[in-house]
Amino acid sequence: MKPVLFRVLTDLYIATENHSTDEIAQFRDIASALAEQVDPDTAMVVAHKLCSYLHTPPEVGRALIGRGDDASRLVLADAVWLPRRMAVDIAAGGDRLLAAAVAARNDADAALVRLLLSRNDPIIDVTLAANDAVELPPDAKDELLARGRDEEAIAVALLSRNDLTLADQAVLFQWADKTLRRAIVEDAVRLATLSGRLRHHRRATDDVLAAVEAAANAGDPDAMASVLAGAAGAPAGRVRRLLEDRSGECLAILLVAAGIDDETATRVFMFLDPAIGHSSQRVFALVDLARRVPFAAAERIGGAMLGVEGPRRAAGPRQPEPRQEQARPGPATIVSAQVAQQQASLRRGQG
Repeated sequence: MKPVLFRVLTDLYIATENHSTDEIAQFRDIASALAEQVDPDTAMVVAHKLCSYLHTPPEVGRALIGRGDDASRLVLADAVWLPRRMAVDIAAGGDRLLAAAVAARNDADAALVRLLLSRNDPIIDVTLAANDAVELPPDAKDELLARGRDEEAIAVALLSRNDLTLADQAVLFQWADKTLRRAIVEDAVRLATLSGRLRHHRRATDDVLAAVEAAANAGDPDAMASVLAGAAGAPAGRVRRLLEDRSGECLAILLVAAGIDDETATRVFMFLDPAIGHSSQRVFALVDLARRVPFAAAERIGGAMLGVEGPRRAAGPRQPEPRQEQARPGPATIVSAQVAQQQASLRRGQG
């Protein structure tokens, strides 16, 4: 009986815009009581009807929110009449799922967004990141991008937005699809050209090259992460996560940014990760990528992924590239030479 009464009473109330003081009080008192007692399905139906009705008494809204279920989240996310104080209270210290519902509101202002971010809760962060109806203030966007580096769900939600620049998306290169990665690289090259740094490059020190070789030959991604982290001035754990990118493209970008030469990079692709090294096609593609991306563009993308800026600490000094370089062997030639050397070594060991 109560579910039917709640629905009928609500239908009658929202059928008109004008109510007497007695009608408002009667609906407020009866509906508030019923909101706490009816089943979840009935509460959802009524909440959906009331969300768009501007003259809903706040007390009825509080009763629906107090249920702590789907009806509550619907009200918090969509109710046009929701008092700001109520949204702020939930955002500041309410249940995390209810706060995430507030993060889905299309009228969330900068102050409310910052308050929600202060919770530092992945569920709230993902909801905010996916809410492209709200314009994120620059500081909030930067904070979400920083969190997206380490949280795939946040990154995917951010990449679904249509208001991120390619420079923003470079932060999330690890989580981008192939088409977006290509666009990010092209944009980094464009920015490097505009900055006048396109013709600059860097060569890693002999110590760094030796450490990279050793880590690759040992098939040790942790050691490789440590070396590249030192070259980038970044946390090793963050570099290690980038090395989990199964395409190997994050690794290629980091190697170029660290000043690793083509031949050393080729050996890294061949030996560090068997899933990559056992596919000559993939090795060729990564060598080609490493050759196509200039140092300045790789440094820009690598710095964005790692959250670091400024010169690499363990790399050699930057040098302008000569205007006319001698032709370098293509990726197939380099890889074939490396394979031949490896096979010769094996034959000598068997002799």
